[in-house]
Amino acid sequence: MHYIGKFNEEDLTVPQIYAAHSQGYTQANLVDHTCGSVHTGLSIAQLAAGGTLNPHVHSYEEGFYILEGEVLVGINDQAHLLRPGDFGAIKVGTTHSWRNIGSEQARWLQMAAPQPKPMGKERDTFFVKGGAAPSQAEPLNPDDPKGNLLGHFDAGQIPPSEEGRIAAGGLKGVFLKWLIDANFGARHHRMLYLEYQPGVSIGLHDHTFEEAYFIVSGEVEATIDGHKYIAKPGDVLWTSVGCVHAFANISDQPVRWLETFSPQPPAENVFRFMAEWEQKAKELEGEQGSR
Repeated sequence: MHYIGKFNEEDLTVPQIYAAHSQGYTQANLVDHTCGSVHTGLSIAQLAAGGTLNPHVHSYEEGFYILEGEVLVGINDQAHLLRPGDFGAIKVGTTHSWRNIGSEQARWLQMAAPQPKPMGKERDTFFVKGGAAPSQAEPLNPDDPKGNLLGHFDAGQIPPSEEGRIAAGGLKGVFLKWLIDANFGARHHRMLYLEYQPGVSIGLHDHTFEEAYFIVSGEVEATIDGHKYIAKPGDVLWTSVGCVHAFANISDQPVRWLETFSPQPPAENVFRFMAEWEQKAKELEGEQGSR
């Protein structure tokens, strides 16, 4: 099972659960239960200039990557000014809030795992009585996030050569930067930044977890469940557990996207490549072995 969608600004609306606890906050859902997902809640969050989202906690884990603008995030008793390329994870039950003190809107990609419950189901978001978002903070220092799960990575940090690129496991030439994972401190999801140079591809494979892909720049050919798609900036793709998929950059420019996993992958055998198992079958069964 898979889903192909796109971020549209007209889909930005005020979520009912936040209506009485925010000002200028809107959200556009990209992946949720309506497209078949069980584990992934992916959305674009936007906070207008002067907007606020009051202190609250979730019974799910939340990850984010700032796409544009500047925004203050409060995490427990700490506050940071975040800018494009800053990212972080909010652990289950952690109090956090948002405020935009700038003159422009702020926008970020937001990942929730386990998936938030639909309206009308049990509550999974709770607001702090009388709480207020911080009104000032220093810019994030990635070397000193004050004990919070925060960091920074942007396209300017991608090495221009083969240095730092994967050269094994079916991923030759791919640049991959883990942003959020178990080593970072997250427990329910991962988020990573990927770049494929022209001509770079990954063969057909599947996973024991759901994946979502938000295209940031460039174009990529995706083969999913036997169907081919061309994904461009603002497009979102989602693959379910066991969905066979592949990617190829058939353009003349690099393609970059933010990718999420949920639940977190197993410690071993993260990829199941179809070609490798076909070769294994030939070794075990012979060329004329049954399939």
